[in-house]
Amino acid sequence: MTFAALIHLLRAHMELYESLLALSRRKTEALKKNDIEALSALLTDEQKHILAIRQLEERRRRWLKEVLGDETVTIAQCEAMAKGKEREELRECRERLKQAVNAVAEANELNRQLIEQSLQFVTAMIETFTPTPSTYSRTQGYAPSPDRPLFESKA
Repeated sequence: MTFAALIHLLRAHMELYESLLALSRRKTEALKKNDIEALSALLTDEQKHILAIRQLEERRRRWLKEVLGDETVTIAQCEAMAKGKEREELRECRERLKQAVNAVAEANELNRQLIEQSLQFVTAMIETFTPTPSTYSRTQGYAPSPDRPLFESKA
């Protein structure tokens, strides 16, 4: 049994994840600089990467179903079935893919924290500059002092 097609799919996965990692790091810089235009462009590119990853994942599942009869077979299980050079290539793919996915997850967590901090800052600024209801409303009505009339009639 040959795993060349699976290795090809896994390498494409790795390339996409490594490219997604580069986008995530650029997104971190855009968030730090508050560059909304760059962030918007990066999000568009990120969506394209995610779509391509989903398509590759579907192709991988189809290959596993057609060749091995089970789409839930892991890379480690394929590695155990492979021989020689293919076994080594599958091991390398598994390790690199695992590292790339973990790195993307870490970068996305950092970006999530940066976005959360930005939202907290914006919320604090809005609360600071938004008047409270008691600032402009009358909490006490005007009451003239009882010992002096409002108008003096002798004036």
